Order: sequence, then C-alpha cells, then structure tokens
Amino acid sequence: MTEHLAPIVVFGYLAIASLIGVLAARRGRGGATDFVAGERSFGPLVMYFVMGATVFSAYALLGTPQRVITKGSDAFYILAYGAVGFAPIFFFGARVRRIGAREGFVTQAELVGARYDSRLVTAVMGIASIVAFLPYMVIQLKGAGIVMEAVMGWSRLVGAMVVYAVVTGYVIVGGMRGVGWTNVVQGAVMLVVVWILGITVPEALHGGVGPMLDRVAAEYPEWMVLPGPSGAPTTHFQYSSEVLLSILGFSMWPQVFMKCFTARSSRLVQLTAVLYPTFLLFLVPLVLLGYAALLLPGAPTDENVLLWLVSRPELGGVTSLSFAFVAFAILAASMSTGDALLHGGGSVLVRDVLVGGLGWKLDERAQARWMRGTIVGLLAVALGLFAVADRVSVVDLLLLAYAIPIQFLPLVLAGLYWRRANRRAGEWGLGLGISAVALLFVASLAAPELYATLNPLGIQIGVIGVTLNVLALVFLSLLTPPMARSHLERFELR
Repeated sequence: MTEHLAPIVVFGYLAIASLIGVLAARRGRGGATDFVAGERSFGPLVMYFVMGATVFSAYALLGTPQRVITKGSDAFYILAYGAVGFAPIFFFGARVRRIGAREGFVTQAELVGARYDSRLVTAVMGIASIVAFLPYMVIQLKGAGIVMEAVMGWSRLVGAMVVYAVVTGYVIVGGMRGVGWTNVVQGAVMLVVVWILGITVPEALHGGVGPMLDRVAAEYPEWMVLPGPSGAPTTHFQYSSEVLLSILGFSMWPQVFMKCFTARSSRLVQLTAVLYPTFLLFLVPLVLLGYAALLLPGAPTDENVLLWLVSRPELGGVTSLSFAFVAFAILAASMSTGDALLHGGGSVLVRDVLVGGLGWKLDERAQARWMRGTIVGLLAVALGLFAVADRVSVVDLLLLAYAIPIQFLPLVLAGLYWRRANRRAGEWGLGLGISAVALLFVASLAAPELYATLNPLGIQIGVIGVTLNVLALVFLSLLTPPMARSHLERFELR
C-alpha cells in the first residue's frame, strides 16, 4: 500500500480540485463579469488565499531550497520584497475597485485604456500581458511535470498535460470562482505541509532547527550572510535592486492586479493587502529545508532539491508520507498560479485585445465563450514552449516576462493620481518602454556584442524600459493639455 501512497494523494487531490471548480461554477450567472471577476463577490477568506496562492508558484517550493544551496542568504530577498510588495495595492487598490464597479471594468488594461481614452493602450497592454504570461506558465508546467515524473515515472510533458487538463477543466467550468475556491484549498495545503516538513525534516536529519543552523554557521558561514558563497555572490547593490524592482512590479502583474476587481468591497482590498504578508510565513520552512539539504552530501543544485531531500532513506524514501505530501504541495503551488495565468490570459485576450483593442462586438455570454476557447489555446502554446524548453532558456524568457509588467506602473500611477497625464503621453510612454524591452531582449539573444554595447552596465532591461517610459510620459504630459474634466472625474480626479 505504501508504494502507492504518493499516486493516491496526487490523483485524489486532482479529483478534489475538479469537484471544487464544478461546484463553484454553480453559484454564478455565467456572463463575462462573473467569469472574470466572480461578480465582485469574494469575501476575506477567498481574497486572502487567492492573492497568496496566485503569487507563490511551483518555483516557490522548488526554487527556494535551490536558491539557498546555490546563493545562500540571497534567498531572503523573497521575504524582503514580499513583506511590502502589496503596499502599492493598499493605496490604489480601493480606488481601482470603486472605479471598476462603477464603470464595469474587470481587467487592468481595460481600466488603464479607458483612463487614457485609448484603444491602442488597451490592446498593447493586453498583448504584452500574454507575452509575459507564457514563460511564467512554462514554469508551472515544469513544476507539475517534475512531480508526475517523480511519482508516476512519466515524462515531464505527459505529466504536465495530465495535471493541466484538470486545471483547464475547472477554470473553463468555474471561471474566477473556480480559481478562487481551489486556491483556498491549495493555499491551505501549501501552508500546512511546508510547516510540518520545515520542523520535522531538520529534526530527523540534524536534531532540530537550532542544531542545524549552528552547523550551517560553523561549516558554511558564507551561506548565512551577503554576498553569499564565492561561486555565486550577490552584492548589496544587486540585492537591493532586486528587492526594489520586485516591489515596484509585484502588483503590476495583470493576474494580481485583476483581483482588486473581485473583492466584495474597497475596504476588503486594503484589508487583504495588510494581511497578505502573513502568507509569507510559508517561505520560512522552505529556507530551513534548503539549509537542511546543504548539510547533506551529494545535494543537487537544481530544482529537484526538495524532492531529493524528502526521498532520503532516513525519511522513508519515495514511499513515505513526507514524499507524498511534498508532491501534493508542489502540485498545489503549480496549479494555484497556473490557473490564475490561464484564467487571466483568456480574460485579457478577449476583453483587452479582441473587444477593447479591435472593437469586436460581443455580448457578455459570447465573451465568456471566447474566453473558454482562448484558455485552451493558451495552454496549447504554453505546452509547445515547454516541449522545447531544453532548447529555449527559461531564464531568458523570464527576463522578458518580468520586464513587461513594470512598464504598466507609470501609466497606472499617473492615470490614477495625475490630472495632466493624457492619451498621447500614455501611448508614447508605454510604446517606448515595451519597444526598448523587446529590442534589448532580442539583442541579448541574437547579438550579445551589440547588447553589451547598448547596455554596458548590465542594467535589468525592465529598468531601462521603464525609465524611457516615465520620461516620455512626464515630458509629453507637461507639453500637452490634460484631458477633459468630465472624463477625469470618472477616475476620481478633480
């Protein structure tokens, strides 16, 4: 029986997730507003878990222990930026929710495009969001594939296809409600499982957390402080810039921003932003598990660290309860982010690109049908990227993915708080920022020497893009007249 424990847990969980998604769908009316924003009805429990579980993906579990082993205390940056990452949402989230409910907005680009009265802004933000989603989606597929390879012996591609057939099913059937309620279960699983492991694994292998950290301090002191191990140092400047950029871009990810529209009230958006840092407690045991692996001979330095650790003979091997529940937790992390990406991608593609950008005339139910179809299409594209992932660097793709959402920040803040910001400034600012990111990304892959000439300091390409974005936005806003007062009043600018 024990040799079948992990498959039973994994497939039992997939069945439960499907059931929750189907049951959640029975509460909605079925239109686009229900599919995208759950009719703005989420309470504090669902908002807390949908925010936390959406943000922390499979790489939170797979990547955090790996980062501890390879870069030491550099891994603490996740706690540093996460603690204040939702601070911007505390300030603008309530306004976004009020405007969204009053004007009928359910996506980020929809609101921003309407503020600048520009279909071009809506369409460009929508397309850019899809480009950013796809490589991030590949990471979730990889996490699911790693689990199914370890549990069932399947290829990673086949394993990912099986898991995401379930995810796609409950997203298509349940929409935002399916995503939200499955995230409650997934988030709770992640919190409980990693804390149990974070306490029991160091106890079993090293006599407890305290003795384990004493050994790390004595045997690997450079892993406890910056700049970290000599083979992969992280300077104080790099560490600080990573934290700052993550804070600025964190709330600009469309699938995160869009959750402001799902809350029952504006005050609840602010409450969620205040409570969110408590979800970061789930990262602490993952850091401890990284140090637990560091002290063992032969520890891998890739994303398999956590599964390798819990499959140790001292813990019962692959037939142990620990192994089964780690597989469970990694799947929960993968699915809780992957479902938000698929749901957000389908919503953005229809509402922002087809309806908002190209002007397609679709009623609410027709939009919901198109969203369901585009979700299947996005999954197919992501699986295609995953199939060639060995030939395309995911690190390179993530460089592009994380450089895109931060380009939305100047338009969001100026649009919500600065009366002078207007259509021309918004279009040119966004266009320059996105173009700079795209050109530098292509140059870094196709012409490294040219890229080195254009960016001799190796500055993150998102920073270069957003600098040009801000300069154009501010300069043109000051040179051109503001938009009509009646228009600005719709966005609480007087």
